[in-house]
Amino acid sequence: MKKITNNLINESYYYDVLPNGLKVFYYPRCDFKRSFVMLTVKYGSLNQEFKILGTDEIIKTPAGVAHFLEHKMFEMPGGIDATNLFAELGADVNAYTSYENTSYYFSTVVNFYESLELLLDFVQTPYFKEESVNSEKGIIEQEIISSLDRPASVGYHGILRNLFSESKIIEDIGGTVESINQIDAEILQKCYDVFYHPENMMLIVAGNFDLDQTRLLIETNQKHKFFNNFLKPETIYYIENNLANKKEDFTIMDVHTSTVYFGLKVDLSSYSYTEISKIAVLIDFLLDETIGYGSKNYQMWIREKIIDYSFEYSFSLGDKYGYILVNLESMDEELFLRIIKDAFLNIPNVVYDKTRFLYYIRNYKSYEIRKFNSVETIAHSINDKELDGISLFDKLSILENIKFDELMDVFKFFTEVAMSSYIVKKQDK
Repeated sequence: MKKITNNLINESYYYDVLPNGLKVFYYPRCDFKRSFVMLTVKYGSLNQEFKILGTDEIIKTPAGVAHFLEHKMFEMPGGIDATNLFAELGADVNAYTSYENTSYYFSTVVNFYESLELLLDFVQTPYFKEESVNSEKGIIEQEIISSLDRPASVGYHGILRNLFSESKIIEDIGGTVESINQIDAEILQKCYDVFYHPENMMLIVAGNFDLDQTRLLIETNQKHKFFNNFLKPETIYYIENNLANKKEDFTIMDVHTSTVYFGLKVDLSSYSYTEISKIAVLIDFLLDETIGYGSKNYQMWIREKIIDYSFEYSFSLGDKYGYILVNLESMDEELFLRIIKDAFLNIPNVVYDKTRFLYYIRNYKSYEIRKFNSVETIAHSINDKELDGISLFDKLSILENIKFDELMDVFKFFTEVAMSSYIVKKQDK
């Protein structure tokens, strides 16, 4: 077991790899009352197409399998619902599926060790019966149909389809009604066998627990389980350039006010994980200076009533892809799109203040350090950074070494060919 320490903030955690390949991260904080545990599988909605190591056959699966598996894993042999077992232990359990991973987690102040063993057991005990799989289809179908009635969901997926052409990111994580109906117990079992292997998983334990006792429990639990050899799947990713797939599009819905989505595609395909983490900080600064809530543009747009407080923006990135989204409810879609596009195109022409940049970096470091006040945030940070290919403390190191002159390296992303818009239009009466 390896101890990892950051002397700047005087924090440490431990990292171990078990004989079956399971990566385990321990972050003991006995000054906390609560504990938080997360078991992550590196299997998400982007892993639809893959090859098994040593073969040339591309295995294609329906959209939504990873999310479907997340739902079904809570059903244990005998029809027992794992959620009820956690409730009996006084623990709060949940799960989520993203583009790159599926995570199962619980938090508790009592019965920690029993809850930890239960988490490992229910995720590592597949139980797929055709009858219950068919029953689950109806539940997930209702989720999908419901999302089609939400303007925010329609607009979000609309702008992604405008930005990307081939990447599976354009598909809903939950799949479609059509794709869900193609899923059966055999597909679920096959994808489970390929991806739900300890070598493709990581366990993160943070909070109030005894390190030695917890380590012994996990090692004993895993030692008594049998796993086939890891098939080492190679996911087929569709790497795209920075060209937006479509310049603009819209849909008409029965809404009170139109919602406008503006997007900018960021091509990260040629960068390392560390470089992408640095790019994220630099772009965050440029966005904060250009359209952030304290920026001159934002304050002017509010005063002139070009935007209102529905205005939102975000920068998302993953393995080799990134995108910036801006959205708001607007009575004048064309005006808003014109000003936001001009603001983005003007980013390379602005003279930025070095003092403001350094102040921003100090605030960013403070934000990273404050994360260590919450066991949930600690666990999520370890999880997200490991998925991003860096370690927990690497972000602080990147912030320590980032240079003001490096801003110029990201100006190239703000180009018109990478921009697109999607409008959820108000239906004319």
